[in-house]
Amino acid sequence: MRKLWFVLAILALASLIFALPPYAASDKYLGADATGKRGGKLILGTLNGPKTLNDIVAQETSSTDIINRFMASMVERDNNGLWYPALAENWTVERTADGKMILTWYLRKGVKWSDGHPFTADDVVYTINDIYFNKDIPNDMQNLFAEDNWPKAYKVDDYTVRVVFNRVYRLAWRYMGGLPIWPKHVVEKYLAEGKKFEEIWGVDAINNHEIVGLGPFIPVEYVPAQYVRLERNPYYWKKDKNGVQLPYLDEVIFKIIPDMNAMKLSFENGEIDTYGPRGTEYKELKDKAEEKGWVVGTGGPNFGTQFVTFNWNAPDPVKRKWFRNEYFRKAVAYALDKQKIIDTLYNGLAIEQWGPISKAAKEWYNESALKKYPYDLEMARMMLMLGGFSWSEEGKLVDSEGNIVKFILTTNAGNKEREGIGNILVENLKKLGMEVTFAPIDFNTLVQKLVATGDWEAIIIGLTGGDEPQGGANVWKIKGALHFWNYHPDVKKFVDPNDFYLPEWEKEIDTIFKENVNYIDHDKVYEMFSRYQQLVSEHIPLIYTTQRLFLYAYNKKLHNVDPTSLGGITAWNMDWIWKEE
Repeated sequence: MRKLWFVLAILALASLIFALPPYAASDKYLGADATGKRGGKLILGTLNGPKTLNDIVAQETSSTDIINRFMASMVERDNNGLWYPALAENWTVERTADGKMILTWYLRKGVKWSDGHPFTADDVVYTINDIYFNKDIPNDMQNLFAEDNWPKAYKVDDYTVRVVFNRVYRLAWRYMGGLPIWPKHVVEKYLAEGKKFEEIWGVDAINNHEIVGLGPFIPVEYVPAQYVRLERNPYYWKKDKNGVQLPYLDEVIFKIIPDMNAMKLSFENGEIDTYGPRGTEYKELKDKAEEKGWVVGTGGPNFGTQFVTFNWNAPDPVKRKWFRNEYFRKAVAYALDKQKIIDTLYNGLAIEQWGPISKAAKEWYNESALKKYPYDLEMARMMLMLGGFSWSEEGKLVDSEGNIVKFILTTNAGNKEREGIGNILVENLKKLGMEVTFAPIDFNTLVQKLVATGDWEAIIIGLTGGDEPQGGANVWKIKGALHFWNYHPDVKKFVDPNDFYLPEWEKEIDTIFKENVNYIDHDKVYEMFSRYQQLVSEHIPLIYTTQRLFLYAYNKKLHNVDPTSLGGITAWNMDWIWKEE
């Protein structure tokens, strides 16, 4: 009997191991096969400066693009989605007799923080227990785990960490491995001085030289509206084929260019080294590539999603009623001319998007589950009538109480593609009798309206997405920190609990995101995510637009560049990219 139990335990453990993401143990993913020259600086364009350097607080890519350069994790990922060991050189997964799951991380020895302080198990345990899974520090990571299955980390020795879960969690390895590690010796000092955690590492920390990290580059200078400058981490642990300490580059500069046209011009003038072309620009850049010394290419669809959405908790109760009306949203969906968007804004280099999972996420994307809304103004009018709307003698759309339908649509100013989508949509909505004011605003202001004040009506925005749907749990769970179209009153104080609207299908999606992680049966999880895609496309809280193909352009002076839609142009291996000067 004892032998039988042992065999069953081993089989259970094996099933867990095979359910984990594929990974590579080769050091080539750490730059060990790389060669290059030390020196030089990489100059990248960004539309906005950072709002914070605190990973817990950051919600915008202008912040996370900087954070990802100086923070590091136990595993990393290449440009094709393959995971490989980083701060942890090895790990094991076990399931105990009472159903608990244990992840054990074996850390690399000799790694140091950018201030020379040793990196040890204390940092990992502190990061998990005292930061990301601390009830007093709400953050997006907590939304990915059921509260009764939050991980608990234990120090075994200076280089071994055991993380215990109360039950099997499908993505434990992935999320714990990718968690940005904080320096305990720095954070504790700040908290002892009386700072709140969310106040640590605001943008002032850059010029005050407070940032301490394990990543290849450390931010040291920020000039608002101009640039952020990062310098090589003097204690970075990776080395190349010849034993040369990485990174090769001396500096990385994020040059702030708040307009895409100016961004393109800066690339053409050699002021920045990389550029993500818009579809209408691709042929022009491709034709000039050889003459100008550029590499210009294209890949498959991006992982990101782009959509129109309405605020179900808008300040105006009349508009709240419209936005919660499913027929109203379907009418807007039928009024969105996706083919025109593809032809005029992307020069054909994009595809229609109908649901929340990118076509690039091949493991989970299920087109047969999706409800589609091809451009059709007659269908849009029918949806409006089914929703209780009608038209005045002047042709204006009115609701059942005679209110003229008018609202403000916004997006981030300077993003010409989103501005173009807005103009196309507004033109068609006017044909339906709607009075829509299109008013793009600064991106950081836009984000604040979404996550802090709730003072918005309709918006065009996007999410970066990824290959794993559960990564969007903070968007789709009812109490998710980015469930912005319908925040729960427990999450945002500006939501009136007496007027909170929660349809049954939202509850079902919430259940899917809570329960899929408890299964290691791939077919079962695929079925659940197919149902999720069906519900979102049927009830369209987010009205998806298009996905552009991954387009890239970079200076030929850059070497070791291997761009993909997942890894970007330089993001995944910036530590072993080098540049001819």
